[in-house]
Amino acid sequence: MLLLIAVAAFEIALPWPIKWLVDSVFGTQVPSQLIAWLPGFEEGGAQVQAVTSIAILIVALGVLHKGLSMWSQFLFIGVGNRIVQGLRIRTLEYLNQLPMAYHDRSKVGDLIYRACFDTYALQTLLSQVMVPVFSGSCVAVGVVIVMLKIDIALTLVTVAAAPFFWMNLKRFKNRIEERSKRFHESESAISSQVQESLSLIRVIQAFTLESSSNARLTDQVGVSVRENMRKSITELGFLFVMGIVMSVATAAVVWLGARGVIEGRILIGEVLVFLAYLGTLCQPINAFSQGASAYHSAAAQLKRVFEVLDEPCTIEDTPDAIAPKSVQGALSFSGVSFAYEPDRPVLQNLNLEIKAGEVFALVGKTGSGKSTLAKLILRFYDPDHGTILLDGKDLRSLKMSWLRQQVSIVFQEPILFSATIAENIGFGKAGATREKIEASARRAQAHEFIMKLPERYDTLLGERGVNLSGGQRQRLSIARAFLKDAPVLILDEPTSAIDVETEKELLGAMRALMRGRTVLMIAHRLSTIREADRIGVISDGLLVEEGTHEQLLEARGAYWKLQEVQAADHGRGSL
Repeated sequence: MLLLIAVAAFEIALPWPIKWLVDSVFGTQVPSQLIAWLPGFEEGGAQVQAVTSIAILIVALGVLHKGLSMWSQFLFIGVGNRIVQGLRIRTLEYLNQLPMAYHDRSKVGDLIYRACFDTYALQTLLSQVMVPVFSGSCVAVGVVIVMLKIDIALTLVTVAAAPFFWMNLKRFKNRIEERSKRFHESESAISSQVQESLSLIRVIQAFTLESSSNARLTDQVGVSVRENMRKSITELGFLFVMGIVMSVATAAVVWLGARGVIEGRILIGEVLVFLAYLGTLCQPINAFSQGASAYHSAAAQLKRVFEVLDEPCTIEDTPDAIAPKSVQGALSFSGVSFAYEPDRPVLQNLNLEIKAGEVFALVGKTGSGKSTLAKLILRFYDPDHGTILLDGKDLRSLKMSWLRQQVSIVFQEPILFSATIAENIGFGKAGATREKIEASARRAQAHEFIMKLPERYDTLLGERGVNLSGGQRQRLSIARAFLKDAPVLILDEPTSAIDVETEKELLGAMRALMRGRTVLMIAHRLSTIREADRIGVISDGLLVEEGTHEQLLEARGAYWKLQEVQAADHGRGSL
């Protein structure tokens, strides 16, 4: 800020060497004390020497003005980048904290655009609004003060343009902001479509959907172009009106200034200074007009960022949340009901006890609520009614980070990152040594195939581990769970996406992983759960049966029907 004030002071001083040249070197005015010390301006000094002094003074003022201006710009660029960095990190951190319900209704591409591109609007505010407006204000104030000393009438004519500027700004600001918001929303929609298309590229190519995918993207790009044109036309209209106002003001100043010189009220050098100041004054006014346009455009973008930051985090730690020193792993569900959408219940008054160290398998048709139970344990969601207890303590009373450290989960679709194999396994436990990572891989029966890869544990995986088979990806997920070594384990249909032979190979690793832990095994293939201590059957959000494999078959109820259906599907008869 101090540098900008200094820049403004030098900018105000820039026209004065020309005035001194015209009035004191070529004219008859006595040099002021400001330049009386310069060579050639002393009494009887040579005119050529005075011209040389003026030329050197012009260069010196120009170097100081531009040097300080560049320094201030450099500092503001650094400040702007750090602020943008801070806002991006804050936005991404908050996105990681927001509950699954928010992410379920949001598009990934839109959130990427908000976090990565809309946040950059802060840099725009600094570079195109704050710096020009502050600097322009300093220049305008200084210029008006000097102009008043030269000629009050000319100054008043120039200042008279200000009300028209504010009227124009008030007229256009809402339209600029609204059209900027629409444009950035259309750009965000493009980002969402590109992200969706690339993530589903195999499906698109397999079903020859390239044309329809391209058509959708073309339509959305067309929408974005139209919104950008509307925004640009509005901004240009604003600047057009400002240009007319400034042209009329300049014409009035030229006319009155020329009259003053003709009538002998003003020196020619003073008119030149005044005209130079008029051009200087145009710059801050232009900066105000362009800054106003940039401000409303940036404001529209930042509103999209703050919509994320203002989103309430409905699942978070209570002020008195605790982190017990030890955990046994007993789980209790009492009257648990939950719905993703109102009036469409997924779980209804579910009551269930899972003892510490027990392997409990949950089966049921697709959409019956099995995986929802796992999400509730991890507090991805909280139940609408009822309570879930871990070792007799309500999950809401536990620190969320501590709770999730006590639970390992192996998903149906292995979740891998674009990182090395060692890093993917290491995500199970921060700071794990290479020895522990390799030991976990051995226990998951993954070490053998890893050692056959080109870079072994340092092999870089493609996105979602596309360069591995389904069984290999699942082994890495199991290795990650071994490394985490949590007392509670959730197996969310970990073998349903792989073939029967691979499933048999993985069962040994999963049995080793389950040993000594409380296990909730969610299964679609009933062949994987026969050895469970207890089995529960869930249907339409209700726990309809519970018992061992043999007890449920003898009851010839829902579990028996599921067995019969699967046996018929595989052509193997009754199991």
